[in-house]
Amino acid sequence: MLLAKPGTFVNLSGKSVGGLVHKHNIPVSDLLVIYDDLDLPLGKIRLRQSGSSGGHKGMNSIISTLGSEDFPRIRVGIGRPQAGEQSLSEDAIVNYVLSNFSPQEEAIIRPVIATVSEAIDCFLSQGIEAAMSKFN
Repeated sequence: MLLAKPGTFVNLSGKSVGGLVHKHNIPVSDLLVIYDDLDLPLGKIRLRQSGSSGGHKGMNSIISTLGSEDFPRIRVGIGRPQAGEQSLSEDAIVNYVLSNFSPQEEAIIRPVIATVSEAIDCFLSQGIEAAMSKFN
């Protein structure tokens, strides 16, 4: 097992992930990518066996570098910032994603970290199907 956190900007995550996959000859089916997702409510997690990036720039980079969407992932919901009646600019969304959680958000996300850890253990010991069945 190899645990890695890319040291690149999120938009260049594929460079780090691709380098590790190729250096250690890791089949993409054994890769597990964990990332934040604006399109899931805060604290919700979703495991998938494969799929598109859903517009996530880091996932776009990984998929492009690997040449495949066929790898497991855990999406961790961070929700979208409230825009009111107007749509938010790209800068507002970037600032939201990069900001710290509020105390209220922290109270929601803290137990989710433990749940994601359990989902990772399940993935490693039983596979993605079992993890999806248990945690989705």
